[in-house]
Amino acid sequence: MNTLFSTRNHRIFDRQTISSRLIIFILLASSLITLLGTAYQLYTDYRRDVGLIEERMVQIQSSYLRGIVNSLWMTDLRQAEVLLEGVVQLPDMEYVEIQSPEGVWLKYGKEIEEQVLEYRFPLRYLHQAEEFDLGELRILASLDDVYARLWDKLLIILLTQAIKTFLISGFILVLVQLLITRHLGSMARYAHEVTPEKLDAPLILQRKTRNDELNEVVVAFNRMRKSLQDYYQQLRSELTRRTAAEKELLDYKNKLEEQVVERTDELRTANQNLLEEINERSQAEKRLTASLQEKEVLLQEVHHRVKNNMQIISSMLRLQFRNIKDEHLESLMSELQQRIHTMSLVHEKLYQSTSLSHIDLPDFIRHLSQELLSSFGVSADQVSLKLDLEPMTLDVNCTIPCGLIINELITNSLKYAFAEERKGGIEIRLQMLENQRVFLSVCDDGPGLPAETNWKHSHSTGIRLIHILSEQLKGEYKLKNDNGTCFELIFREENE
Repeated sequence: MNTLFSTRNHRIFDRQTISSRLIIFILLASSLITLLGTAYQLYTDYRRDVGLIEERMVQIQSSYLRGIVNSLWMTDLRQAEVLLEGVVQLPDMEYVEIQSPEGVWLKYGKEIEEQVLEYRFPLRYLHQAEEFDLGELRILASLDDVYARLWDKLLIILLTQAIKTFLISGFILVLVQLLITRHLGSMARYAHEVTPEKLDAPLILQRKTRNDELNEVVVAFNRMRKSLQDYYQQLRSELTRRTAAEKELLDYKNKLEEQVVERTDELRTANQNLLEEINERSQAEKRLTASLQEKEVLLQEVHHRVKNNMQIISSMLRLQFRNIKDEHLESLMSELQQRIHTMSLVHEKLYQSTSLSHIDLPDFIRHLSQELLSSFGVSADQVSLKLDLEPMTLDVNCTIPCGLIINELITNSLKYAFAEERKGGIEIRLQMLENQRVFLSVCDDGPGLPAETNWKHSHSTGIRLIHILSEQLKGEYKLKNDNGTCFELIFREENE
């Protein structure tokens, strides 16, 4: 029994043995996996409990908020107190109060400061198209029960996992010691005792003969022993032959030293020539780098001046037509200025970009759409902007037509789809398809084009410009008029 759990020089629980290190690694890995799994499970449970609290807040907002606002408007404080009491009766709700500019109006429950989630809802009453601010509803939800449940679950998981890990580790330790470690010790002792004079005794393990990996190792050891025995005899004869060869090598060594001296002189001369050539090439490279930097600065200055000139043109148009009383002409001038600004924005992005020929198209679209909404004085509450843009860069020759198309489409949506303060949304999608094709769509949920409108043969400047720019991109385009207006364009990223 002693041989199962100890070798001649090592005990089973010695930290230097393979079995002990294996158990340590198993314990460490199991503990790490258990901790990570437990942490993830606790995190998901925490998020679930917090999600339940947030669902209750949505329930409060949909079920209680209107009743509280009506009670305050009617000054029915008793009804408001009943509703506050109903809110506190919900799970995890600890405290609720109604705040007004003068202070706390009503409150119910016990106010706590630690381990809470705080929610605030504005109390507004709409009367005859006029909105009155009655104050604010403040709710505190306690996390004590959530943390208690998480702590109990943590203790149970860690206890069960620790027991299971230690039992499995002990079983593995015994198996490794019984099947592997003790036989490795026998092999090690045999290897320490082998000398050229003791190569006749084969390696034999104290176990039943089995055709497993250890048996293959024993067979390999014995074959190696026999091969070493043959090599030892060969080495003795080889040693005599090499002694004679060493004398010849000494003669060759002297000759080689003379050749090395000659070759060293030649290499020194070649190295000096190479250094001179490297210096010349380094100077040439510096001159090329300086020339490239000058051209990059010059190109940036060109883009900057183009942008400034376009802004000057836009300003001159605004000054020239600022006293115009014709609304139609004023609208045309405004659209023209916006188109000029769109092209100016392309050159501004090129000036600011590290690349002087390609533009970050999603960033350009995002900036352009926000500026258009701002220029029309449209708020996010009236028209929502949804952007689904895949990352990509586009050549400036494609970016300018794309920008002008988006400018015309968003302008038409804001002028016609959302006129008279109509609410809705605009969605812009940008996607890279196969074979370097780009998909662009601009959609709104407005009333759409009139049924009698023939957009392909429209005399509108904006729609004609969309046709011209789409054909310039050699793209496939179509207009859908179902539940709003949706323009889709597919073109290749590189146009010849």
